[in-house]
Amino acid sequence: MGKIIDLLPKIKKEEDKDFKRFTDFLFFTGIKKIVVKDKPDKTKTGRFDYFIRIDDDKNIALEFTQIFEKDEQRLRSIQWGNLVGAFRSELKKYLSKHKKFPWTGIWNIETPEGFGATKNKAKNIAYKNTISLIEAIEKGKSSIKVTGFLLKLRRITDNPRGDLYFSTSLKAGSIDPASDLEPKLRKKLLEKNKQLEIKDAEKVLVIINKYIFGETRELISALSRVEELWNYKNLDKIYFETSPSNFILVFTKELRECWVSRKVSTDINLLGPFQLWINNLRNKNPKNTFLIVKKLLKKEEPHKLIPDSFAREEVIHLSDWLIDQKQYKDIIWIIDKFLDDPDPEEPEKYSGDPKFNYHQQIADGEDPHIITTVLGHLAWVVQKLAVNKSYIAQALDYTKKLLSHKNLYVKLQAIIPLIEISARRQWLDGWGKRPREGQYKEFHKIVFDLIDLVKENPNYKAIAKWLCHVFAYYKDLSTSEAEQVLDALKITDEAAGLFVYFGIFRQRHYKNQDIEYNGQRLEKKLKQIIKNSKEDHQRLRASITWHLWKILDENRNEFETIQPYIDLLLEQPYQRDVYDDIERIISGWIKDRPDICIQWYKQMLSKVSDFAEHTGKLQLQAGLWLIYTEEIVETIARYSQNELLEIMGKLVSLWEKGVFIGSPKRLFESYKLVSAENQRIETKKKFQKWYNSMRRLNPKIERVDWD
Repeated sequence: MGKIIDLLPKIKKEEDKDFKRFTDFLFFTGIKKIVVKDKPDKTKTGRFDYFIRIDDDKNIALEFTQIFEKDEQRLRSIQWGNLVGAFRSELKKYLSKHKKFPWTGIWNIETPEGFGATKNKAKNIAYKNTISLIEAIEKGKSSIKVTGFLLKLRRITDNPRGDLYFSTSLKAGSIDPASDLEPKLRKKLLEKNKQLEIKDAEKVLVIINKYIFGETRELISALSRVEELWNYKNLDKIYFETSPSNFILVFTKELRECWVSRKVSTDINLLGPFQLWINNLRNKNPKNTFLIVKKLLKKEEPHKLIPDSFAREEVIHLSDWLIDQKQYKDIIWIIDKFLDDPDPEEPEKYSGDPKFNYHQQIADGEDPHIITTVLGHLAWVVQKLAVNKSYIAQALDYTKKLLSHKNLYVKLQAIIPLIEISARRQWLDGWGKRPREGQYKEFHKIVFDLIDLVKENPNYKAIAKWLCHVFAYYKDLSTSEAEQVLDALKITDEAAGLFVYFGIFRQRHYKNQDIEYNGQRLEKKLKQIIKNSKEDHQRLRASITWHLWKILDENRNEFETIQPYIDLLLEQPYQRDVYDDIERIISGWIKDRPDICIQWYKQMLSKVSDFAEHTGKLQLQAGLWLIYTEEIVETIARYSQNELLEIMGKLVSLWEKGVFIGSPKRLFESYKLVSAENQRIETKKKFQKWYNSMRRLNPKIERVDWD
């Protein structure tokens, strides 16, 4: 510990406790000796609090100030502060262990009036509920209950780095900490700039946090709104005490000179605060921020000057503005600067929390639904470059480089620009030529190298899923190439559209190109999946059915094309998500094609009955539903009395087995739609008999109007 020499020991000041904590911090940074030379009386002179000399070579004028919440409002009781403070403490422990939160965007946790607890209870509540709060935000929930209080969860802004803040909902409304701090700081900074007017000394303001909501991000956001700050020449440094004895340098004259005059250096007094401020500076003036970044990184590798990977991500986000300005050469400068960034690490070097090891998650068959890391964000910049015809070839080169990274997460993100290139591949040199040549040949190789990767590693489902979007555009394939694609990508249900396209429609297209294509071989693969009863293909089969419904819903001319595949699906055992879409197809087409759709419906009900026969009633009550029965039965009633009786008999039998069949009232009243009077009377009698038997089993069943 360093040594303090107080030349005025008899003068006691109310700031002495703050001063003691700050000098301890200075000693921690390496200062050996501090001499207190003066303690001006500001009530008489309006001057600063302390004048010190450190290590015999530097004079510092020190001024302390505190920020409080508004006295007239007292937005939080002490108990609110206890509980929110306890949650913040647990959240900081989580961050120190896991490095980042498992979500993106800034989230607001709005607490209701009365939310609070004593210190001891608050610690216990926060300890028990913090992980639940984190998981609720990760899942995108809108609220969570904590000890009887309903906390509202709301995503406020997009941000690659997940974060949160607490607010309250009182009669006066919710509080935005930065907006509340801004007027306080505006007034204080003007005053402190005057008090620190002195020559031959570094002028330092230390802000002591007494504000319930006060955190570094909120303070900097508030400071960024005080435009006059950039003109205050007597504020050489501003420190912020985030919590007792924890100080952080949040503003320096070097940052001011950099922003005002674009004077850059590798001085830590610039680089430290700049990393904290870059998000606010980018939002304030992206042009100036970019010009500063360009000068700063002119000769240096970004990760060496800016070790905070989140700050480097913010630099990459400047590309959003550059795209709007069509400054493509500057976008290329950003890509070139960050293309070899070490974030994320290569898999064998990973040392962080397993929860954030996205490479391993992909290797384990998971899909990390997050855009993070420097290279992850850079891939999206390359995607924006790819939409410009003049730069698509360069985007292809950058994509190839990213795909060569050992980290699977980087490969995954690199598929994003590859999708864009695939959609615009006609811009590539060599498009339409066989054999492939030039850039088009390179594109093809890149894509099929990924197909080989997935084929060799069938657990890489996330990569397979995103690759499906590449082939949603890249369809000018030969028979063997299409077979390779389907064989590799069948591990994901996202491939359903590809099976439908290559198995049914591909043979209609690209007839002007010299491409060998045998549609029967690809149709065979589609039928194999439809008939495959393996559990690992169930979702793919269901997704294929959905695609068939979508085609029929959008194009009424394709009924005969799709009909054989519905026939084949109905030959297979009951699968709920498959049959839900088949029922939807029947409902949408029964008026136009009643002959076929009624037969489909009868087959479907038979399969449902077989399934219900071998399934426990409790399982059925958990969710075996027929959704479109009313519409279908009413149409059948108009079409055929005999078919109506047969189908209603099947539905009544299914109801007895525990299947939900829709509204009994609507179903039984469908007899009124039978056109022939004698058949209508006969149908009514049969329906009444079935209805009465159902009422004996369930007296609460809705009543039917038989008149």
